[in-house]
Amino acid sequence: MNTVKTSTLECITMQMLCRLSQVSPGRGLRLWMGCCLGMLSLSLLAAPPAPSPQAVLQKSVVDWVAKEQAVSPDSVILAPLDPRMQIKACEKPLAMDLPFGSFEKLRVRCAQPAWQIYVRVASQGRPMSKGPSPGPSAPTGATAGSEAKAPAAPEKRQVLVANVPLYKGQFLNESHVRLVEVDSKGLNGQILESVTQVMHAELIRDVRPDAPLRSQDIRPMVLVKRGQMVLISVGQAQGFQISARVEALQDGRFGDQIKLKNKESGRILTGQVKGPNLVEGL
Repeated sequence: MNTVKTSTLECITMQMLCRLSQVSPGRGLRLWMGCCLGMLSLSLLAAPPAPSPQAVLQKSVVDWVAKEQAVSPDSVILAPLDPRMQIKACEKPLAMDLPFGSFEKLRVRCAQPAWQIYVRVASQGRPMSKGPSPGPSAPTGATAGSEAKAPAAPEKRQVLVANVPLYKGQFLNESHVRLVEVDSKGLNGQILESVTQVMHAELIRDVRPDAPLRSQDIRPMVLVKRGQMVLISVGQAQGFQISARVEALQDGRFGDQIKLKNKESGRILTGQVKGPNLVEGL
């Protein structure tokens, strides 16, 4: 509708200017130039504004959580962001992961410019239906002409449990835990199910032997401390690779992107923490 109106107005304006140019060529030219500038301003005002970096971040998080949890995006509700937080526009697609193994605290990272923040998911809704709902269940009691069915066996699930007593502040490795198969009834999605989830992690509360480990029991441990000299590697381990000693300008946990400084050249670098005093250049 807006295109038709603009086109009609332009035609009428041009006809009037043609008549004016026959009477006064100079005046007609000035009017024509003024009209063009005015119409250009109107077209710029009509253009829809680009979404804010905060809106882009929120939509990216909602879409990612909806895909990972197989729920409708409309059912994903994010906790309000800190209004003091200044979010810079990211030139590359945002990367998301769950450093604590739970959707309650999701990490969002940008590679260019380098930044990261944590977003809390307040609600994840219900899983989307993947087929027709089952019909009414059959009566449990046996009736004439029917056979009683044996109860279904409980569903099993492998979970991570403590091998020995574990204490707050303890750094974990594969010797501290083991996988066991238990009934899934009563277990929620925050139970850890892989040994890799406790690598480079520390306990934030005590855990008794044989107790299942949960995502809220651990957090990534600090592997790089500010002011320490760390080893940064750039390139492929199987091919051409360069390593150098640089100074860490920030504390970093496993997977964090931190700033580093080459003391010889004074150059500021960015790297991703991969192990104790070990960083991979970006």
